[in-house]
This record gives sequence, structure tokens and C-alpha cells, in this order.
Amino acid sequence: MPQQKLARAQELDEQFVDMREVYCARGGLLQGDELARRMLDCGCGDFASLAKMIVTRQVLSFDWRGACWVPMFQFDQTALTLLPSPCQVRAELPASFDGWSLAIWFATPNSWLHERLPVDVLQDDLAAVLSAARSDRWVALG
Repeated sequence: MPQQKLARAQELDEQFVDMREVYCARGGLLQGDELARRMLDCGCGDFASLAKMIVTRQVLSFDWRGACWVPMFQFDQTALTLLPSPCQVRAELPASFDGWSLAIWFATPNSWLHERLPVDVLQDDLAAVLSAARSDRWVALG
């Protein structure tokens, strides 16, 4: 059993490194506390408003090694305001997807998008990403 836990932990670490690399060019990943501080500094939110956005699934976040991580492609990088398109896509994906699964989905080549990453296609072709999300939901639900 300990070997299985170790193997799973290593798999998660590898996935995190891969996600960090993908998201680096798209605003990066921030720990929730750091994002809340930045939101407070620019006057566009605070810890409570970020927590509410996470709990209501307006903001995609995931836990890794005891910290909450937020992919920043969801935000306007200057004003730190939430962009609507990532939330629209998340609404099309299965409700059973947790934050980790969602973060992986956006950062993984998708066959419905001709092996492009959803996070890369999102800004230029939202309709294609929405269609891919719907298709993946139908596949996941059987």
C-alpha cells in the first residue's frame, strides 16, 4: 500500500510540473493567498471574494501539497478581473470534475481541438473549446 501512495504522489507531482509549465506562458499559477493579496492591492477583491468565487466554481482552483493553486489564464492580467470564457467552458464539463481534473483538462491536448490545448484555443475560438467540453462531458457521462 505505501508503494501505491508513493507512486500516486509522484504522478501528482509530475502532473503539477507539467501544468505549471503549460500555465507559465498563460499567466502562470498562483497560490490562492498570493492572488488574494494581489486582488486586495489592486482594489478588485480580497480573500473573502476570492474564496466565494472558488466555492461557487466561478474560479478554477486545485489543491497540491496543502496549498490552493489558481491558474491565472482565468483573469485579465492587468485588472485581475475574472474573464467569462473559462467559466463558460467549465460549465460545459462534467460536474464530477474536481479542480485538479479541470486544471488538467485545460492543459492537456484535446482530440476535439486537433490535439491543441484548450487553454491555448480559448481566446481565439471559444466556440470550439465549448464544443470540445460538451463532447468530453458526453463521453464522461456515457
